[in-house]
Amino acid sequence: MRISLLILVFGLITPPVLSQSTWAVPKRDREIVVDGNLQEWAGVTPLTLSPEVNGLQRGGTFHDQDVDLQIRAMWDEDSLYLALNWTDDVWDVQEVTRRDAVWIDSQKKRRDKMYFFDYFKFHLRDADYDYTLWLSPQNQDKGPFEWCRLLEGYRGLERATASPSISARQDNGRSTIEMLLSWDELRLKPSDIQKIPLTLIVSDSDDPGRLIESKLEKVKWLAWRGFMDLVGEK
Repeated sequence: MRISLLILVFGLITPPVLSQSTWAVPKRDREIVVDGNLQEWAGVTPLTLSPEVNGLQRGGTFHDQDVDLQIRAMWDEDSLYLALNWTDDVWDVQEVTRRDAVWIDSQKKRRDKMYFFDYFKFHLRDADYDYTLWLSPQNQDKGPFEWCRLLEGYRGLERATASPSISARQDNGRSTIEMLLSWDELRLKPSDIQKIPLTLIVSDSDDPGRLIESKLEKVKWLAWRGFMDLVGEK
């Protein structure tokens, strides 16, 4: 698969390109039950999105302990497994459907509405491949909310794909989430790929219940961009 690196665009802001990084994802060596309990993930090194982590792209002004999202992954011949350990000092969780995913501000700028709440973006992109997943945490009886989209081919035609299997729990101010993404639904084969271009983003809002207009100057996000490397025999 020929790889090109995604350039993240938020509104009309184009952040500078960081040096390329690689996230080594091990092959599954244990049973994974998608139940939101992360005990079986012990020993798997996370990739962390937090204001304390150097080298991330970021927008807005963060404070210590605003948000910390640890992401772990494993793979096998059938699926990609993701585990999220998400802590936040103030949860702002609201469902944003794909139909309502774009918000137009008073200056007629189109903006991704998910950035105005607590959301996680998982984005794979190549010249002729584009998979996007947006996921919210769980907060009490809200969430997790998600929507996904798959575009393929030179013209970026949309392909039918099912939502991943998702299970979440909340305990002591943190949301834990497990996901199973089928390679068939992603239209990818581990044997055909080496490193996958990947963007991970967490948006952090601290104003639950406020109108989007009042949040515009407080938008905060952290992004990691690079490649996911599937380690192990294929």
